[in-house]
Amino acid sequence: MKELKDLRSKIMKLTLEIIRLSGERLILAKKIGEIKAQNNMPIEDPLVEQELRSKVIDLSQKHNIDVNFSLKLLNFLIEESKRVQRNNVMLRKYKRHM
Repeated sequence: MKELKDLRSKIMKLTLEIIRLSGERLILAKKIGEIKAQNNMPIEDPLVEQELRSKVIDLSQKHNIDVNFSLKLLNFLIEESKRVQRNNVMLRKYKRHM
């Protein structure tokens, strides 16, 4: 039972670290969105997304992680980044019209 408790403790720590890192990622995504908005650039960049997908696939294969799982996680992260960026663009437009 101690082993189970230790494993669960490690999972909890890793999960909390993933959440913390996700927060950092969203902060960066917001900054990227601000730069895109200032330069009238589109939110989506298929080339950047594809490059990241390729790297995720390579890393997953290298570490024997299910590629489908990794891509689902990546897609979620990308969609959240786009959501943050869209919200940022909408907020900028709203402030300009005030």
